Amino acid sequence: MNIQVNLLPEARIHKLRNQAKKRTYSTIAGLTGGILLAAIVVFVMLQGFLAATYGANKDRINKLNAELETSKPMEEEAATLQANLASFYKLNNNRTYVTRFFTNFFKMVPSFVKIDSVSISADNTVTISGNTGSFADVSRFANLVEEYNLNYLPQEDLDRVAVFTDAEFTSVSKDTKTGKTTFTMTFKVNQELLKKQAKK
Repeated sequence: MNIQVNLLPEARIHKLRNQAKKRTYSTIAGLTGGILLAAIVVFVMLQGFLAATYGANKDRINKLNAELETSKPMEEEAATLQANLASFYKLNNNRTYVTRFFTNFFKMVPSFVKIDSVSISADNTVTISGNTGSFADVSRFANLVEEYNLNYLPQEDLDRVAVFTDAEFTSVSKDTKTGKTTFTMTFKVNQELLKKQAKK
């Protein structure tokens, strides 16, 4: 049977224990400090990376926005050009019809009527403004508009069908300065009839 006897005094044992605890605490503190320092370094590096990335992205976004602003006028010009080309093709396709309209219109206008303006819309509605000598002449002119190619100036190259229909005055008034009667009138054009005329 072995008997162990602790020969170190109690104070010596207590001191050794305290030293061991201190070493443990120092080791833990060192590890904690190292980890904290590493975390701070990583955080600083990450902040720098994020700042650099944000700056680069911001510059790229600014450049893209500038390019978009620059391209807007070009897009608008392209859209305008496309619309103008569409109008040109449409006008070119209707060129013969428009020519035939004005030819017949000015044949139809009698000498006692002076035309100031003429416009024709996409639905073949004509609006004219002009003046004549009296209210009676205005009424007479309206009848001639609808009688054109029928009982008034029948055209050899047209079927005997009314070219202008639905004549209607939107305004008629007496000009006190000139003594003339001014008017604004609308009427419809038989587009298909004039297109046939153009082919003859």
